[in-house]
Amino acid sequence: MKPMGLNSTPFITYQDIIVDGIDLYEDAFGICPEFSNLFDMLRQVNIVPDKRLTCQLIEKIRKQG
Repeated sequence: MKPMGLNSTPFITYQDIIVDGIDLYEDAFGICPEFSNLFDMLRQVNIVPDKRLTCQLIEKIRKQG
């Protein structure tokens, strides 16, 4: 049995790691930068406010005017 580290990869520093052209967020968190993911997320959000909320907002605007 060999001690650990004798047959593994050589030591490197952070400066030796080249990250140009690599999306670190995608690699770290699995977030794909394509717009299809964004559109899927937006489909889950209700972007049309409830009618009651709209009426309340109109009432507040009229009171201030």
